[in-house]
Amino acid sequence: MKMPARKSRIRPLQQRLLALGAASAMLGWGIANAQNGAAQIGIAAAVVSEVKLSNAQSPNPKTVSVRQRIALADLIQTGKDGRLQVLLLDRSTFTIGPNSVLRIDRFVYDPSRGRTSAASVTRGAFRFMSGQSNRGNSAAISSPVATIGIRGTILEGVVGPGARDIAKREDKAVREADADKRTATLVVLRGPGPGTEPGAEIGSASVTSGGVTVELTEPMQAAYVPRAGAVPIGPFRISPAGLSGLHGQVFSDPAGGGGLGKALLGGALGILPSVINGGGKRSAPGPNDPAGGAVKP
Repeated sequence: MKMPARKSRIRPLQQRLLALGAASAMLGWGIANAQNGAAQIGIAAAVVSEVKLSNAQSPNPKTVSVRQRIALADLIQTGKDGRLQVLLLDRSTFTIGPNSVLRIDRFVYDPSRGRTSAASVTRGAFRFMSGQSNRGNSAAISSPVATIGIRGTILEGVVGPGARDIAKREDKAVREADADKRTATLVVLRGPGPGTEPGAEIGSASVTSGGVTVELTEPMQAAYVPRAGAVPIGPFRISPAGLSGLHGQVFSDPAGGGGLGKALLGGALGILPSVINGGGKRSAPGPNDPAGGAVKP
């Protein structure tokens, strides 16, 4: 069912995090490229508690630290209290909550043409925020049961038990769906949308499963895929309780210590001085250099 447009609001703290995140990204792009031959496509801007990374060259998971470079096909896993935000080359951000698994499978970026990216989230809660505005930008996220297309917007989602728990508090068609607790996928469009401030890019998202695609075009619209092969339920407007629960799975600190938001502010502020002061010498970018060229898998 179609819902009325709703004005999208970004809190002052989130605006500060966006600005700091962009500055943090600049430092990563100014540092030398790949150390192990894989294309470097981002940096770990904020790390909370246990976050591990593995890849074909290093199959044994190793602890992720702030400012660590992230490469294509790196498999990132968070622990029960772990959270991570990755800043990508085009200043997009990918944030994951506890007990999450993320892999960025594709990232092609040319500042003059835009960005194409694809990622897989097989478990846990996430937020994707589009970076620099460009008509050529596109992004896709795959869960075990759905494919999510993203065009210039902020999107939150969750795969697994967290999705089913939120669905139980929603509309009848959502809460009564026969769901697989391991793979159920919930997606919410956060905005901006048609009712946002003048000049802001209007974003949208699509959720495809079972041969059917549902379009999310307004903030707080959601879609739910309860199991493999099921068609998406939606779009429906997520309840305030459901939205709060989803947001908490991505950002909140169970110990009450400020969570990922606090880590973002602390980590980004620590990086800012080197960005402001130039961050050291920079070489001319080559075709696969995050300082300016296209990065291809």
